[in-house]
Amino acid sequence: MDSVDYDQLSDDYGWLVGGAALAVYLVFLVVVMIAYVRVIQKAGYSGWWVLIGLVPVVNVIMFLVFAFSRWPVLRELDATRSGQPYQR
Repeated sequence: MDSVDYDQLSDDYGWLVGGAALAVYLVFLVVVMIAYVRVIQKAGYSGWWVLIGLVPVVNVIMFLVFAFSRWPVLRELDATRSGQPYQR
């Protein structure tokens, strides 16, 4: 009867498990980034603002600015309701 060396087996296939976990993480990261871009675009800002989320401290400041400022899409809606042309 052959004995199986589980330490050698984990060494041989450990890279495969780690690679699969990394691939799943990257796919998840891409999906989340696309969702963030879509939300920012629906608010009326450029989707490129999502890159500021990668900068520590600045991302918190920009989150607060986005949260408490008047969104461009809302300014455009107010201008449309009042019958005036929207100016950026």
